Order: sequence, then structure tokens, then C-alpha cells
Amino acid sequence: MDDYLRIMTVSDREIPLIDLQKAARHGAVWSMDLPDSQGNYLVVGPEVGDTSAIWATIERNPVGPGTLGAEEVAEFLDTLDQGGPPSACRWLEDYLESVRAIYAIRIYPDRMKESPQAFETVYEVRTTVHRIVGGIGRWGDIGYTNEQDRLIWCHRSRNLQGMTAAAILDEVTGRWIDIIVDLDNDREFQAFVNGDVLPVMVARAMD
Repeated sequence: MDDYLRIMTVSDREIPLIDLQKAARHGAVWSMDLPDSQGNYLVVGPEVGDTSAIWATIERNPVGPGTLGAEEVAEFLDTLDQGGPPSACRWLEDYLESVRAIYAIRIYPDRMKESPQAFETVYEVRTTVHRIVGGIGRWGDIGYTNEQDRLIWCHRSRNLQGMTAAAILDEVTGRWIDIIVDLDNDREFQAFVNGDVLPVMVARAMD
């Protein structure tokens, strides 16, 4: 798994730094200049300016001809056949073609393990990015979430675990069917990747 949490959005909206700083209730977010190019990136850590204990960095990559963002989108499209459900692959093909920007949150797991507040803080920041610009999520190279932040695609390697809020697309109606899938259960995992909706998955989501 690569150490990136991404938000891919069709919006051109910029995110005010103050909003991310407010979201990091148990840490700090600040801006740093890129050393060898124009622009800057954001840093998430325990205290402003403490570069020795960085938990995560955030970069905004526009998607357009010849950009890094466009290269990433092309790579993501090429790997959709490594997982499922099939309906999500088809939906993602269309969605990814319309993405205008990628917010790439690089996490540093070894450093985060040293602080019990790091994971919560990075997740708070990631959730705020999603709330402001919308879009879909990509968790490393193992899963995608839809605009409601529910898992819709999973890599066949089965690196995700536990009870997970998910959704399967009904291609007839164009609506997402909310489910909760136990990814530790082989039968449920295979059903999800194949695009099959088991009654137990729907029942959990309705409780």
C-alpha cells in the first residue's frame, strides 16, 4: 500500500488554511514552501514548525494536460481491473475522467505511531478536505470511496479489514445501495468484490 490518502474532486474550490487548522483539534497545520519549485504544501504535526515529527503533508495537484494530476488519474484508470465491484469500475472510469484536482495527503505511519493523537488529527483534516471540496476518496492503492465516503471499490488483495460502511451501485437506477460489509468474512468480501448484495449486508446498514 502506498502511504497516501487522496481526495479527488471535480471542484476548483480552494480550501482556506484556517479551516484545516480548526479541524486539527489535537495538532497543527501550517504551510511550507516547496524547496525546488514554485508553490507550497501543508504540513500536519504536533506543533507549528516542528518538522522533526511531521505526521502528514498535503499537496493540491491540479488535473490538466501534462500535469502530475493527469498522470495519476491515468495510472488509477489502468488499475481498476485489479478489484471490484464491476459496476464501481465503470462508474469510476467516468468519474475519474472529470476530476479537476487531487488532494494528496501523504502520511508517515512510523511517526504517527509515536503519538496517540496523530491518527485522529490526520483523519480530521482529511474529513474536512472532503467536506469542503466534495469528491471521492482513494485509500492508498486498496480502496475507493464514493461522494458519501462509503467504500465502493476494493483491491482483490484484501488488505482492508473489519466492518466497513460500503455501497454498491445499482446501474439500473443509478443509485447507491448502502451496505455494511464484514471484510474479514471471505464470503462477504468475495460477494462485495463481485458486486453481489447479500441480505445481511443490507440489514446491517438499516439497523
